[in-house]
Amino acid sequence: MLIVGARSLPSQKTVLTRSKADVMRMQLLRASHLTQIEATTKKELVTLCQSSDQKTCSGRWNDGYIVIADNKVIYAFLNPGNQGQLYWRAFPNNQAQLDYLPTGMLKAENGTFWYCLAAEKNPSWAIVLSQSGRAREI
Repeated sequence: MLIVGARSLPSQKTVLTRSKADVMRMQLLRASHLTQIEATTKKELVTLCQSSDQKTCSGRWNDGYIVIADNKVIYAFLNPGNQGQLYWRAFPNNQAQLDYLPTGMLKAENGTFWYCLAAEKNPSWAIVLSQSGRAREI
C-alpha cells in the first residue's frame, strides 16, 4: 500500500498546481469584470493594474493586482502560492495596466493575459480582452 501511495503523490501535486492555476484564472476574470462594473457604475475611469504591495501600481502581475478609482484602491487581489508566471500583453501598444472607461470599454487597446506553469512549455490558460471590455478564455 505504501508504494501505491507514493506513486500517487506526483499526480496529486499536479492536480493541486492546476487547481491553483484555475483559481488564479477565475480571480483575474473576476477582477476584470469588477473593474468594468465599477467604471460604468461610477461613470469614471477605473484601472486594473499589477501590484506587489496591494496599494500602488507596482511590481508584477504575479504578485497580485488592484482596482483603482480616484487614486483609491477599491479591490486588492493576491496570488498566493502560484507556481508559474502571469503575463499581460496589450496591443498595438504595450500598456502596463487596463483602464476602463465609463462606457465599460477599455481605454485604448485589446490585450491578453496568459499563465505559464514553471514545469510546462505551453500556457495553462489565456484570457483575451477586447476593446469592448469583453473577456474570453482560450
